[in-house]
Amino acid sequence: MVTINNNFYHYYKQVKLIFLIALGIISFFALFKTAYSSYQQTFTISAYYSPLPGQTRYVTGSYEGDIRLNGNGVHSADGTQVYPGMIAAPSSYAFGTKMNIPGIGIVAVHDRGGAIVHAGQRGHAYDRLDVWMGYGDQGLSRALTWGKRTVNVTVYGIDPNIKENVYLEGFSIAEKFVQNIIVKQKVFTQDLWYGVSGDRVGTLQDYLRELGYYQGKSDKYFGDEVYKALLAFQIDQGIVDSEQEFGAGFFGPQTRSKIEAVFEKRKKDILPVSNLGKNDAGDEVKKLQEALKKLGFDVEVTGIYDEQTIEAVFEFQKENQIIDHEEDLGAGFFGPKTFAKLSEKLASFYEDTINDSNSTPIVKVSYTAFTKDLNPGDSGDEVKMLQQELTNMNLFRTSITGYYGDVTKNAVFKYQQKKGIVENTNSSGSGVFGPKTRDSLNQIIGYRANNKVLIAAKTETFNQAKPVIIAENTADATTDTHSSIFAFDLSLGSTGQQVALLQEQLKKLGFYKSGITTTYFGEITKEAVIAFQIAKGVIAGENDEGAGIVGPQTREILNSLI
Repeated sequence: MVTINNNFYHYYKQVKLIFLIALGIISFFALFKTAYSSYQQTFTISAYYSPLPGQTRYVTGSYEGDIRLNGNGVHSADGTQVYPGMIAAPSSYAFGTKMNIPGIGIVAVHDRGGAIVHAGQRGHAYDRLDVWMGYGDQGLSRALTWGKRTVNVTVYGIDPNIKENVYLEGFSIAEKFVQNIIVKQKVFTQDLWYGVSGDRVGTLQDYLRELGYYQGKSDKYFGDEVYKALLAFQIDQGIVDSEQEFGAGFFGPQTRSKIEAVFEKRKKDILPVSNLGKNDAGDEVKKLQEALKKLGFDVEVTGIYDEQTIEAVFEFQKENQIIDHEEDLGAGFFGPKTFAKLSEKLASFYEDTINDSNSTPIVKVSYTAFTKDLNPGDSGDEVKMLQQELTNMNLFRTSITGYYGDVTKNAVFKYQQKKGIVENTNSSGSGVFGPKTRDSLNQIIGYRANNKVLIAAKTETFNQAKPVIIAENTADATTDTHSSIFAFDLSLGSTGQQVALLQEQLKKLGFYKSGITTTYFGEITKEAVIAFQIAKGVIAGENDEGAGIVGPQTREILNSLI
């Protein structure tokens, strides 16, 4: 009996060992198959959501507009009910294809979309994916936080053994991840969208104007002109591809971060390196001289660190208490301490430039829009006109009635306080549209009227130049006129009407693909210039010297084609 039991036990151990080996082999091949059937692929991933009535905000400014942009989002193309993390992919990816997307989790393809295209279509470098982020304000917040990204994704294919694992519910890991990698904004800390108004919109208008995108009024209202300017900026920076894309014209997290980064880079580009001294020469010396001149110091921009530059640097150092006497160590030498102070002063200079544009300069002009004083209780056309002007300044926020009541009185007081005419409500004349207040407002209106004349004159000059470019083979277009169209070099970061003319010409020739022309030389303009240069034999490839720069040879060819 003992022998039988021992034999059975021995046989049992052998069977168990064989079973475990077989199980290990099966598991190995299963893992091998999964590992080698999956692959890494780069995708451009955008986000969308489903709007609900009564949200706090909408991307397009209205529920109906967001419905048109995103759809209702109840069921996907394969009939699956939508859920946060659900993927829309090009038709080459079968429904049920599993993927692992960093920041979202393991997901599956259940939807399609008109904008969800393959690499090479509509200028996209990678296949597109779209992630559904939820309903209402929470879904919108997630979608805007995600924005559009280029991501390396693991594609598993259709595998029932791999389970979806999405972590987007509530304040998710993905959102924390995004908050950690996006640069904290210093100026624009909140989203802005179509239809809102206030000081933040005014600051956005100023930034867009400074970067060459916005040419409208500083009325602190997010209307059509701000929308178009912001859209042009987003397209230039690759945040969106077109007006039909989610987030287009919406001032969300990525756009807020980018506009500050672009502006900061622009300020840094004017800073020279430190450790410059007597007899140094070159572009860095030019930057130093230009910066000092901008800050009011007497120096010529020669690119040579001469005696005049030494004196200007010394004056700057003395004014900012870096040194006291010409005999002090480092006097007239542009070292680290002087660099730090110059950087600080230039930053203040640019901030002051923007802040100054928030308030209308007072110019002494002969203009009499308002001919008489107005007091609480008055009514009539002049009161209507006053209310309209105060509305333009975002001080009067109700219907224009023509009656000078408490609301008008309070708006007048806010204007007086802003302009330093009164200190508080107890000051003499507070809330009364008297001589000082009337004169101040007349000067502003006069300044605006004069500005309109100047803008009209510039517009007329610009419009006179445009037909020469647009009309090919114009009979009376002379060689001299051609050579004067593109008269100086243009490159990434350039602004002005020459950039707008360049975009129009490249668009006519089929190289500039954006539907919007601006006065800013961004990445899209650079790509168009490179394509033009390659087509005309100026360069062989995008890495050649001068690629994307409208230099003498490129200008000559452009001018010859006009």
